[in-house]
Amino acid sequence: MIYRSIWGNGTSKAELKVSFFRPFYAGYNVIALDENYQYALIAGSSTKYLWILSRITTIPDDIKEKYLNLAKSIGYNIDDLVWVNQSR
Repeated sequence: MIYRSIWGNGTSKAELKVSFFRPFYAGYNVIALDENYQYALIAGSSTKYLWILSRITTIPDDIKEKYLNLAKSIGYNIDDLVWVNQSR
């Protein structure tokens, strides 16, 4: 994986450029990040792709609600999200 962060013009913009199988790359945007870098809301190049990433196997309800509300407010259909069981 290749990670790239872009900062410019007095505003912050965070992007990821990810490659799983070279030479295929895709760009993703960091929409939200908690202050301790434990949880991130990541979006693809369209409103079809969205992820909530966590450093642990669970996401606190307040973080989950905040990120889902933000995603919904910018046009994501949060009803289509797939929640993966991380209990293993």
